Amino acid sequence: MNEQENSQGQERVEPEQTSAAGETAPSLQPKQSIQEGEVRGVVLPAKKYRLKTALLFSDVWVAIIFGYYYMIRNTMTAVKEEGFSWVSLRMLSSYIVVGITLAAIIVGFILSKTKSIRTRISRDNELRQDRNISVWLTTFDWSWLILFLPSMIILVFCGIVGYILDLAIPPDSPTNLIVHHVLGGFTFGFFCLNAAVVIFKLTPTRVLVLFLAIGGFCLILLLMGVDIFMNFFEKFKHLGVKVDPLGYLLMAYVGFFFLRLIWIAGLFEYIAMSPNRLDIQRGLSESERGIQRKDFRVSIDTEDVILRLFKIGRIIISFPLSDRLPMSYLVTRIDKKSRYATEAASVISISKGEQTG
Repeated sequence: MNEQENSQGQERVEPEQTSAAGETAPSLQPKQSIQEGEVRGVVLPAKKYRLKTALLFSDVWVAIIFGYYYMIRNTMTAVKEEGFSWVSLRMLSSYIVVGITLAAIIVGFILSKTKSIRTRISRDNELRQDRNISVWLTTFDWSWLILFLPSMIILVFCGIVGYILDLAIPPDSPTNLIVHHVLGGFTFGFFCLNAAVVIFKLTPTRVLVLFLAIGGFCLILLLMGVDIFMNFFEKFKHLGVKVDPLGYLLMAYVGFFFLRLIWIAGLFEYIAMSPNRLDIQRGLSESERGIQRKDFRVSIDTEDVILRLFKIGRIIISFPLSDRLPMSYLVTRIDKKSRYATEAASVISISKGEQTG
């Protein structure tokens, strides 16, 4: 995830060429950026990283707080009961929870002091502090699951609408049931369309042709007779199933939960692209595979207009001088990251020591 937008280093290099689609094309000849000054020391991650992490795991903190609250309350209640035993099953479960908590605290303290774990956040921070680097990119692969983000948003929307509907209309009324069936059918249809775009790579033109074909088919049925038209669509009434509002929210939560796991994995499996090299990081500690700038090529894939609408695209890194397979990263904010990637691949940064040596 690229966090350059608030840093000063991003403003040092201006894009040279811009295509009609809004992307920046690399120069034919690499530019040379000669910077003077020593590299500043690495500082702790910016506050926005901490705030983002705290918000990302806010539900986890709430669950832990409530879990400990109920555990302590039940323990105090059990102590007051007759026949209480410190070796009961309830107390053993409490001991296990406390032991896991202490172990997690000790491990976290040791890792923070020894600095044995290297994350994407710390790597991006190092590049930000390097005065010899004018532009860079740190990113990871979101995988295909990020493409279902619109469906997750629709699930949240339908859950909120369902709760409002239950407050406005009695749940046992026929109108409430009909509207819930419409919400269920709409959610199912939108998910199918989202899956079709992801699997079959439907472009807006193909989606428009598909809708025109469906509209033409419906018109033919209507011209054949209203009864035939109604009988045909009556078969689809079972698709509009009634889903409890909490069910919509739970399905959306499951999707966001898996996206969060991908984000956590992206802390340890990412690429860091700077003017002189490409670092491929995998694992918890130092395992970078540095590749010189002349040994790789960068291309941007944003041909899918629908994905481009949601600012999602692919950064493809190929290695023409070796037998290594190309690497593809599905990233968000492709409009900005494509510019960072092409600029980083077209700039050669030379420090003062290298210039005089």
